Amino acid sequence: MKKLIDIPDEIVKPLKIMAVHKDRDLKNYIQDILVSHVKNKN
Repeated sequence: MKKLIDIPDEIVKPLKIMAVHKDRDLKNYIQDILVSHVKNKN
């Protein structure tokens, strides 16, 4: 499922850096974080 979300500019740069450190592109890195977050809550 595709969804558009607004991410504040001051958050995008650190997210990009975190994604690079994990050798991921930004989109997939954010997807992985969200999926992991939800799975860990259950």
